[in-house]
Amino acid sequence: MTLVAVHDATKRWTRSRGRWLGIDRISFEVDPGEIVGVVGPNGAGKSTLLRALSGTARLTRGSMVIDGYRAGTRGARRAFGYAADPPLMPPELSGSEWLQYVASHRATSRGHRLRLMQWALELIDGESFADRRIGTYSRGMAQRLAFGAAAIAGERVLAFDETLNGIDPIVHRRLRGRIRELGGAGRVVLIASHDLATIERITTRVLVLVEGRLVADVPTATLLDHRVAEITVTGDARVAAGRLLAHYPESTPTQLGVLIPLQRGLSMEHVLATCREERLPIAQSRTRYETLEDIVLRATAAAEKA
Repeated sequence: MTLVAVHDATKRWTRSRGRWLGIDRISFEVDPGEIVGVVGPNGAGKSTLLRALSGTARLTRGSMVIDGYRAGTRGARRAFGYAADPPLMPPELSGSEWLQYVASHRATSRGHRLRLMQWALELIDGESFADRRIGTYSRGMAQRLAFGAAAIAGERVLAFDETLNGIDPIVHRRLRGRIRELGGAGRVVLIASHDLATIERITTRVLVLVEGRLVADVPTATLLDHRVAEITVTGDARVAAGRLLAHYPESTPTQLGVLIPLQRGLSMEHVLATCREERLPIAQSRTRYETLEDIVLRATAAAEKA
């Protein structure tokens, strides 16, 4: 059963300098238990996508369905928990009061509300600051509270927008484990972030957005199936990249050279032979597995050329 279904979703924003696209004709589906990273450069549309799913941004065209309900409707809001960036919470309330308020929209009794609040506090290790006013929180505390509130609100689907930013390493590690647990319990988790190392570590799949368009949809398990040749040169890296791109169009320029996907029988020996043919001064060469950063950089470069 699909929990999130997005079809041809487009959101156009209007600004004083004219109209620009937040997201442009995006389509994808997510099944229970999937943990999906949403990555891309600044302005790629990551936050717009999550806002549209939450119902706080209305689509210009297309559709979004959450647990069988159109995004923004009562049924969808009941299924969807959203932690925005920055967190949006009343500063005059304590953390416990805010979690109880969020829980009141799901709870069937006062006891149920208290149990949901306590579950969220344990989820975020928030007992030490739960009774303090939110307005006194550090960024990390506010992010953790937003995480807990979203977990209460989203019975089926959770969306975190840079929610793990600003959290100390020990708690960060615990929250990564909590996200895996939530996915393992059958919820869908969507995480928009620039922290590619974390996204690569905890997600089952990654959506890459560039200029509002979905340019790649990659299962993270396949990263270990692909190898790249990393070539570093001693001369002008732009010249070297230009020459190698003529031979290997799917390559990605780097600050010091180029990354070349080793696909369709291509080997490092072939690449090095081409470098010698082009008389490129090689400082270093190595074969390694492809990373999520490689994929994002390649997808971004390809989209900018198009």
